[in-house]
Amino acid sequence: MTIALEDIGMITGLPIEGRALTGKVRSDGWRQRVAALVGVESEPWTNETRKDPRPSGVLFSWIQRYFRKCPRDASPVVVERFARAYLWNLLTQVVFPDGTGDTAS
Repeated sequence: MTIALEDIGMITGLPIEGRALTGKVRSDGWRQRVAALVGVESEPWTNETRKDPRPSGVLFSWIQRYFRKCPRDASPVVVERFARAYLWNLLTQVVFPDGTGDTAS
């Protein structure tokens, strides 16, 4: 069983007919974009001897560590951030996984 394009259209409410929406993906400044969307900036790569193998993505374990459970008394802004993190995790781990197996782009 797999997810079809129609399923994505139904789940997200995005149109699946017509011209495709595409654009250039830029990796510079991605940590700041993550912080703007979910309120937490991912940790920078700290290994001095190896280059960062993930130039624009966070580990799924990072998402789960920070967004495992939304606090009961969370403000609407915090609830929205947790919802974004949940959807980010769902889309990158289940719907559109990549070859890394451990990174959410």
